[in-house]
Amino acid sequence: MSSRASLHLVLFTFALPTFVFAQTKNKPNVAFGKNQDMEIELVSVPDSVGSGGRPAPTGADVKTSQEGRWLRIDVPFSTEKKITPEIKFKFYLEGYEVAEPEGAGKETEKFVVLTGEVAYRDVPKGTKHYAGMFLPPATALRFAGTKANGETDWSSRKMNLRVEATDQGALVEEAFDLQGDKEKGLSGRGGKKDPDWYKSADAQQVVGALLPVTDTPFWPKDYKRYSQMQRP
Repeated sequence: MSSRASLHLVLFTFALPTFVFAQTKNKPNVAFGKNQDMEIELVSVPDSVGSGGRPAPTGADVKTSQEGRWLRIDVPFSTEKKITPEIKFKFYLEGYEVAEPEGAGKETEKFVVLTGEVAYRDVPKGTKHYAGMFLPPATALRFAGTKANGETDWSSRKMNLRVEATDQGALVEEAFDLQGDKEKGLSGRGGKKDPDWYKSADAQQVVGALLPVTDTPFWPKDYKRYSQMQRP
């Protein structure tokens, strides 16, 4: 080997650790998982949770009460640091509120964006964390639109969902966008042609419609699924 080649090898060997360190250093601490790994479904409250206390009111039409049909959304994320003191998530979910008809007119619907926030503290390093939010049964019925069984459009991933994360107050650059890889969202909104659908001027934002698990009947049964909750 020539002296020049030897010199290049030595320089490369010394430079390699610095390059690897720089790559690791620039890697974000919080990163969302793949869209296909997100879980979104209409779920019933477990019988063991619903026992005790006064019974829920019953009606002839099960659809009226949406009994047991909570929309559950679990978005995967990972962390690089040994412990992350605080991570906050804000969810934006596409919905449609039904307006009562006037006289003999037909029902109409208005585009809304349902929002909710959840924060976790002292999150350990890991690749299988979940940020979870829930839409209550009556709220799901209210914002499912005029389509029959419209609430299933959420569980079948036809509606837009965006989730933003902040790591100790700093906004994580890459957000989670369920329809972001499509040219156009399945509902006609969102996708690459409409990335700011959640900021739309014709959308009414319904703040706090989505709830953290601690405000649902699924708590504390599911406490192991999520990191420690950050209280206000």
